[in-house]
Parts: sequence; structure tokens; C-alpha cells
Amino acid sequence: MKGVLIVNGFLNSDKYYDIYNLLVKAFKTRNVQLDIVKSSEISGKEDFSFTPDFVMFWDKDYYLADKLEREGLKLFNSASAMILCDNKILTYRELEKHGVLYPKTIVAPKTFENVGYTDLTFVEKAVERLGLPIVIKEAYGSFGAQVYLAETIEKAKEIAKKLAPKEFMFQQFISTSRGKDLRINVVGDKVKATVYRYNDNDFRSNITLGGNKQPYSPNDAQKQIAINAVKALGLDFAGVDVMFGENDTPIVCEVNSNPHFKSTLECTGIDLAELIAEYVIEKLC
Repeated sequence: MKGVLIVNGFLNSDKYYDIYNLLVKAFKTRNVQLDIVKSSEISGKEDFSFTPDFVMFWDKDYYLADKLEREGLKLFNSASAMILCDNKILTYRELEKHGVLYPKTIVAPKTFENVGYTDLTFVEKAVERLGLPIVIKEAYGSFGAQVYLAETIEKAKEIAKKLAPKEFMFQQFISTSRGKDLRINVVGDKVKATVYRYNDNDFRSNITLGGNKQPYSPNDAQKQIAINAVKALGLDFAGVDVMFGENDTPIVCEVNSNPHFKSTLECTGIDLAELIAEYVIEKLC
């Protein structure tokens, strides 16, 4: 059996290649060759120089993923699941459709480049419904960098005006989960590893923003909502960020189709690359 690992050709830092190398190693120990291929090297090609048994798609190039599937290749995760996760607005809509608990959300109206927002009444309506402080989240983004917290309506308007014409949404701020959440890693329909993330200096818990981490044993409700989110989005595996609602009610924050699991390995000793490789091979055999 042979596979390819499609990666973004422009993300060349060690933090990405650490993940890629863990995946290559995990498949190699199971006598499966996994070759790293940069998406930029094959983008636009009509014919591909490889005929693998499967593709580990670790990029967010939906158009390339869709093309590979149209060529008959099996992708983990699928193109449709990837785009649902990559666009946080689509994530919200899909989880809402399947009844997975998510913060109250309002999608900002569309505008255009060179037009922007000439009327910010919609911001006032969002604040009226969701309250202050209010979370403003770009549709696309990673590591918490495109997520903002507005303490006042003036700040919310300022952020909205700067973001135009990007797609973004307003979310209810879950105060009981300020600066803390869970990264629940799901492979197949099972929770495999969970990390409690916390940050005393930021409303976001992301490790890359200075957050801390420790192993965590999730309860049944936390496990189930993570599994339900993965099923709703059609994923084979994912890192599900789960917040602490009132009375510890679990609420999904985000779902990551290409989880950056090195911090999970460092924290728990559990190598998700091994578990993902095991799952993929089992699915294909």
C-alpha cells in the first residue's frame, strides 16, 4: 500500500514538518509508504505523476482536493469535510443543522472591496442580541489569530469596519470558558486524547498565543459532543475545541480537520499520527 501526503508548498516552518514527519513515520512502521507532495507542485496539472492508494490531505486547498477526488482518489479528510471546517461560518451552519451545541452566532452581511460598510446598524443589532463583550471571528484563520473580542459597541464597529470585505461572524461570548477550553482529538468515532488548554492573559486558550496545557479526562457529555461534531461534518479525524458552558455544559467552539497534534503528543504522550495511520489502513483494507 502506498499513499501521498499533500501539504501546502508555502508553509515551510518546523512546526508543520514535525507533523508531516510524524505521519510519514507512523505509516512507515506499518509498512506503508507515505510520500510528501507539495500542493504547489501539482496545482494546475491535468495528469498526476502518482497513483496512490490514498491521500492524506494536509492542506486547505479545496479546489485541489476536489480535483483529486474527481480523479478517483480516496482522501482523508474528504474535500467536502475540509471546506466545512476551513470556513467557520460553514462549520456553524452545519453543526446547527445537526443540533450540535454552538455559541449563538450571527453572520455579518456581505459587502465588497472598494465598498466596505457604509451602515453599521447590523453591528448594533448583533450586540443587542448577543450582548457584550462580543466575539468577532473571521471565517478563515488558524491558531486564534483571526478571533477578536469587543468589550464595547464602538470597538465592535471598529473591528467590523476593518474586516470588510472579509467574511466574518459575531458570536456570543461564553464567559464561563474565558481563556480555557478542551482540545478533544477524535479518530473515527472515538475520543483518543484530550488536552485542557488555559491562558490567564487572553480570552483565547491557544498554545501559540501563550496558553498552557495539561492532560484531561473528558466526561461522557464532552466526549459525545466532540464525536457528534465530527460525524456532523463528515470527518474521519479531527481536533474539536470544546468550551465550558454554564453548569459545565459542553459547547463546540471550532473543529480542525488538520489538527496540529504535536502539542497533544508533548502533553499526553499519545501520538495521534499512529492512531490516524491505524485508522486509515483499517478503512482501506
